[in-house]
Amino acid sequence: MNQTLQKLRELAQESVLSAEDSLVRKQEVFASCAELAAPLIHAFNDVEKEFVRISVMRQIWPYDYDRRDDRVSGLLVNLVGPSEAPIGLKLAVPHGFVQFEVSLRPGSPPVFTCVRDTHGQRPLAMDFPNAEAWLEFFYKSIADLIEL
Repeated sequence: MNQTLQKLRELAQESVLSAEDSLVRKQEVFASCAELAAPLIHAFNDVEKEFVRISVMRQIWPYDYDRRDDRVSGLLVNLVGPSEAPIGLKLAVPHGFVQFEVSLRPGSPPVFTCVRDTHGQRPLAMDFPNAEAWLEFFYKSIADLIEL
């Protein structure tokens, strides 16, 4: 085999190994994020069967609120990340959405983010210094939506 073909095969092999390495690292990051987001998901599961205030439902769905699910679970737009290991969640709220998510960047601590997306305006992103503050904000957000 000539040197050019040998070099091309080595490069191709390195590329395959690099792609596999990247996939493994990505899965490890998702697993770490899912572990950090677990208290949030658990807190949501604890309140998902609670009733949403009618006034809140009217603001979210003004034309068909009476045909919507009136439980907190009906506010869930989607889970962020893989369904088997979510790293956050997105909820419908009056005039838009709110998304809670955990992300990891190499060499830095985890980032606990909440993004409030209001229809017609620029999204407002808030980063929290730790999981406790982030979870506390989630509790306050949910408390404004449900019948207590």
